[in-house]
Amino acid sequence: MTGRAPGGRHTFATPLRAYDRIDVCPGGPGLRFRLFKTVRAEDPYMAGHFPGLTLLPAVFVLEGLRQAVSVLTGGDEPLNLVEVTSGRWLAPMQGGDEIRLDVTATEAGDGRWRVTADGVRQDGVPVVAAKVVLGGRDALVSDALVPAGGPPPVAVTASGPDYTAILDRLPVRHPMLLVDRVEAFEPGREITTVKAVSGSEPCYGSMEDGLPLSRYMYPRTLMLESFGQSSVLLWLSSGTTEGVQVAAAFRHCRFAGEVRPGAVLRHVVRVDRLMSDNVFVSGETWDGGRCVMTVGALIGSSRPRERVDRTAAAP
Repeated sequence: MTGRAPGGRHTFATPLRAYDRIDVCPGGPGLRFRLFKTVRAEDPYMAGHFPGLTLLPAVFVLEGLRQAVSVLTGGDEPLNLVEVTSGRWLAPMQGGDEIRLDVTATEAGDGRWRVTADGVRQDGVPVVAAKVVLGGRDALVSDALVPAGGPPPVAVTASGPDYTAILDRLPVRHPMLLVDRVEAFEPGREITTVKAVSGSEPCYGSMEDGLPLSRYMYPRTLMLESFGQSSVLLWLSSGTTEGVQVAAAFRHCRFAGEVRPGAVLRHVVRVDRLMSDNVFVSGETWDGGRCVMTVGALIGSSRPRERVDRTAAAP
């Protein structure tokens, strides 16, 4: 499983090639390796993420772990996120930065791998600490998420910001804008948003022909990014945030089932706690009556522009 076919085409859906090289470390149980990725404005999806300010999305670090462990384990199918146990994003990863992740992956049974990663920028500043569980197709079909209360009712008419208002509020643009509609809205408390998954999205654009249906599974990292953007919409409605809103931490995000083109995802996001520069949210994502993701906690942080953009802070 290389993830790439001859000519640079991918063999599974992915937003980008999320690593530049892997250096395997000898010895020790399981897999130990270093993963390197340079943040580039020309990478797919990057032009739409904070336009004018090249920042690596937190979820693309998770995508790099998924791709690297898939390559090193050599299975017929790519591994996928089963759980983000914890992830802390400690400093911005800006255009031109080379990120190095020190990674340990150990088998956990049933085709699952527990992965721990600590990352630094080229200047030695820590940028990420993450623990995730990756799994093969058996994990995709055997796990089930059953939140209390079941899926939210479909609203007859949408409430809340329309599409132009979403564009005004979120610092993302095509193709990184992953919220299509606000379906229900209680400012500062709860939001239900819709993301339609289309086969014309960039994550499918570089796939070779003749692949099995399983390879068209919508990347779970993009699903988590879409949830995060919905969280920012809700947070902005509280009137308690200024500056640049970035992901600070994920906890206990679990995934189940496969989402493919044609799906209509509905994110239900609730504010659990508001602080001066931080928000704590939780929620679920549904594909029809099937829950495909639960988020135990997503923590957003609002930072002054000069703390995020080091070029702006330079004299």
